[in-house]
Amino acid sequence: MEPFHAVVLTVSLFVLTFFNPGVNLFVVVQTSLASGRRVGVITGLGVATGDAFYSGLGLFGLATLITQCEAVFSLIKIVGGAYLLWFAWNSIRHQATPQMSTLQTPIAAPWTIFFRRGLMTDLSNPQTVLFFISIFSVTLSAETPTWARLMAWAGIVLSSVIWRIFLSQAFSLPAVRRAYGRIQRIASRVIGAIIGMFALRLLYEGVTHR
Repeated sequence: MEPFHAVVLTVSLFVLTFFNPGVNLFVVVQTSLASGRRVGVITGLGVATGDAFYSGLGLFGLATLITQCEAVFSLIKIVGGAYLLWFAWNSIRHQATPQMSTLQTPIAAPWTIFFRRGLMTDLSNPQTVLFFISIFSVTLSAETPTWARLMAWAGIVLSSVIWRIFLSQAFSLPAVRRAYGRIQRIASRVIGAIIGMFALRLLYEGVTHR
């Protein structure tokens, strides 16, 4: 396969995953709905940074070493599952309090908290490593030049950033947030439950070495 075609195919396959709902999407959406565009964008940039890290590992072969070491891979799953379970519990528990305003209000918490939320959510899912390995095994080969690998990595990172910003913009619109305000408790519990199921699956796979 020509290097340029390999780059286009790699990025295209990654973009297709945007339409498959996962924990990263739910975290960015929930944060944008609850706290507004700015915080949603920061959370999304954290997720994109995680994508940059894992895709970089996959592009240059280091991810394979992680997946081949069963103990390390299982530990990542257990730690990641525990983090997501904690996040899911907080999402459900905090909504037992009166609803927050759906107006755009300044967030007093440091931006690093929300960036870390996105980053840790992405890094806590080791399936991302397997995903990038599977893509690169199809689109890239040992003969693929370094410049093409770097272009593929840049395309993945850029598309990830654009997608997270789009989600944050869309789900922080006043009309969307007002609608969310009417179902906030139920929606947050549903999203928390979905993330919790992801977490329990990771914990199960980590403990059973699957």
